[in-house]
Amino acid sequence: MQFEELRFVCQEAALDVLRQRGRPMPPTVVLPGAERTRLVTLPELPEDDQDRHTVIAQLAHDAVTADSVPCWGFVAEADIAGEDGVVVVYGARRHQPHLTGAVFDGDGAIDEFLPSEELDPTALPFLHPLQHAVDALPGIGDVFDAADPKRGGPDDDGGLPIVSDSGD
Repeated sequence: MQFEELRFVCQEAALDVLRQRGRPMPPTVVLPGAERTRLVTLPELPEDDQDRHTVIAQLAHDAVTADSVPCWGFVAEADIAGEDGVVVVYGARRHQPHLTGAVFDGDGAIDEFLPSEELDPTALPFLHPLQHAVDALPGIGDVFDAADPKRGGPDDDGGLPIVSDSGD
């Protein structure tokens, strides 16, 4: 999986959450895996950033670190330029998290997503434990060494180092 594919997977997860749960969409953590993508809904995500941080840190420990998931996503409803919409944040091992969003159309469906951009390091601080967890994973055959565009290596052969649930 390439980093751009991670964006697509997380946007599809937003569409799935809307189809399955309707509005208001519960905040959801997206955990892509080799065999399936796991969606963890957080219907009781606290309002306070410190409390949110605690919840996300526990989830990162239990799901990301324990299962060696090298990438993550987060989907939630949000106000986008004064309109109701959905934000999608996604990150991967040794890649700066990115953010995209889309507003709801007149029928309550998600309209077209905006181009993604790097997430400001001070924005959404409660999500930091997810990125810290993937960055702390051991580099088993770390394909980011050659594929990471920040390192000047080729990006056409690289992908996210996905470890299967079976431990293969």
